[in-house]
Amino acid sequence: MLWVVILSGILCALLIFIGIKLLSSSIVIKDPIFHKEIVSWHGNPGQKVILLMGVDAPNRNLRSRDTDSFEGTRTDTMMLVRVNAAKQRVAVVSIPRDSKVYLSGNRGIDKINAAHAVGGPELAVQTVQDSFGIPIDNFIVVNLRGVRELVDALGGIDIYVEKPMHYTDNTAKLFINFEPGPHHLDGRHAEAYLRFRHDQLGDIGRIRRQQQFIMAVTKKLRDPSVVFKIPDLVRIAGQYVETDLSANDLLTLAFFGKDLNMNSVRTATLPGHPGGTRVSYWIVDPTAAQMILDRLILDNPQPLGGFGSSANGPVKVGIYYDPAQVNQLPALVQNLQKKNFTVVCKSGQRKSSSQIIEHTGRVTDDLTDSLRGIDNRLSNARLIFAPVGTTFENNACSVGEDYTLVLGADSKP
Repeated sequence: MLWVVILSGILCALLIFIGIKLLSSSIVIKDPIFHKEIVSWHGNPGQKVILLMGVDAPNRNLRSRDTDSFEGTRTDTMMLVRVNAAKQRVAVVSIPRDSKVYLSGNRGIDKINAAHAVGGPELAVQTVQDSFGIPIDNFIVVNLRGVRELVDALGGIDIYVEKPMHYTDNTAKLFINFEPGPHHLDGRHAEAYLRFRHDQLGDIGRIRRQQQFIMAVTKKLRDPSVVFKIPDLVRIAGQYVETDLSANDLLTLAFFGKDLNMNSVRTATLPGHPGGTRVSYWIVDPTAAQMILDRLILDNPQPLGGFGSSANGPVKVGIYYDPAQVNQLPALVQNLQKKNFTVVCKSGQRKSSSQIIEHTGRVTDDLTDSLRGIDNRLSNARLIFAPVGTTFENNACSVGEDYTLVLGADSKP
């Protein structure tokens, strides 16, 4: 059975607990062929780029095999993660697994998820570097079979389900039945939530849910009660995680993650469109992808302007809101105007979790932080960078806006 669960949230678990228990030697540490100290990443102190990969290796863990790798397995998820300890920020850019690339080493055209199966994490790292021009410091490989154990060990995860999710596959013993709204998921239900891809967005929608899962796991791991769960978490990590990060780097990341604010985690997905004849690929939009990678991974944002924006004039904001939030709009609009933002559209058609979506090259960290301070309902909103018009879903209610604010049913005064 092909397992399609995406376990991105385990990265946040790693940042908090993995280094603390290194003395137990429960993590497999590979030769650091791409290793650089976190204090000096290409001349930028406190910064590191990590390639996080999730593989589906049924009935396999690192403690039950003679080899120390999940060899021969395709990646079900691939994410570039940029850690900026100096600014206390993390950026996560998802690479769709069907992305069409040239595998490094003259191995021809294939989907990017084949790189790990052909040449392990080293080839996957090299292929991403060659395809997108991104220098990568280290990798983390996670066997996605650990998702159920991770969530159960944490006592469950709170997730806001944005749309009806119904699917049954008796052969695969997969039963998914969620209605929109808040849910507390145990391991089995978290597994179902992450496996769902039977909507119009397919794998792209699944990527968005994995990013939401990151935030949920991060929030859970900040609960003081997690300290009592460390032995179980370490056992799970030891079975299902492989990395070339050094012990020193793991400890540094652990302490960094302990104090990380969820509001400092920004997510994005490499945009594109489906294509191909005999083989179905995700064709990455090179211009939009470069804009995302420049801003989030290379920390080298484009000059003023960008997709659908003007370099001059006021910063434009569109608002989507859950119907339950309609009475809160006048005060929000007034406060935005006081801060010199221009509201260009409002729409009550979207039911989803609260989000701040950045669209153009005009956005900056300081500008986004100021938006959070305008209304308490935005203080815990998910932060997403998504150039307008580059995904299946229309994520802007107008043309040319710099931000879209989403006031979800989970928004609280």
